[in-house]
Amino acid sequence: DIEDDDTYRYGDETLHRKHGLATAINVGDYLIGLGYRLVSRGRKEAGGDCTSDVLDKLADAHLKLSEGQGAELAWRDHERRNLTPLDTLKIYALKTAPAFEAALYAGIRLAGATEKYDAMIPAFSRHLGVAFQIINDLKDWEGDDNNKLVAGQDVLAARPTLLLALALEDANTDRHEELLKIIRSHERSDSTVRRLRQIFHAAQVFEKAERLVEKYRDRAEAIADEVEPTELRELLYFLVDTVLDREVPAPTILHSLPIVQGV
Repeated sequence: DIEDDDTYRYGDETLHRKHGLATAINVGDYLIGLGYRLVSRGRKEAGGDCTSDVLDKLADAHLKLSEGQGAELAWRDHERRNLTPLDTLKIYALKTAPAFEAALYAGIRLAGATEKYDAMIPAFSRHLGVAFQIINDLKDWEGDDNNKLVAGQDVLAARPTLLLALALEDANTDRHEELLKIIRSHERSDSTVRRLRQIFHAAQVFEKAERLVEKYRDRAEAIADEVEPTELRELLYFLVDTVLDREVPAPTILHSLPIVQGV
């Protein structure tokens, strides 16, 4: 939120807007410490090896998420700002999927050995994470009541979204330059949002993005189809349905996950 200077998060004003930059950074650091402590203090019940494995996976995800955010910031600060749909999907795979991977791995590892799931976990998480991020892009243009509340803010904040990449890919030279000019200007007027929406509709980027969501959903479900035991397979289906539900805000997802025994 700080790096993107977001105004809202899940319907509430962001912390740095409410209480200032220093307080928001400090709270973020504190929450990271709480997360690692939560895992480390479970070592008596889970065992040292299990705890070490989970902490290592969390640290790896932490690094990947930072790399993904770094790639996004590097694009934002670059003068030319060339952007293809593949570029954005690579960023999404870094900035979103590792969080799903770490959470899924932690649950499976706490239940036992993970070797037979070592290929499944990152592949499933990548497809789920990319689809989730595309939906987030679409919600940004729907006036997402669960998150940012104001439509079109991602592209106006010069973030490398899939929707923008699809519009740039479709645009002729003049339209391409117009899009880049809007991004560079950082103008956030209603007329700018309307013009961007017109360009996006003309390029059919919303329809293309919806098809990509279904593509990645299908890939995630195809991976889940091969998973045993049945309880874990059903959990993966539940994750797909819940995470990719357009009506469910992220905090609700976290509180609605079922517990799977004996994986």
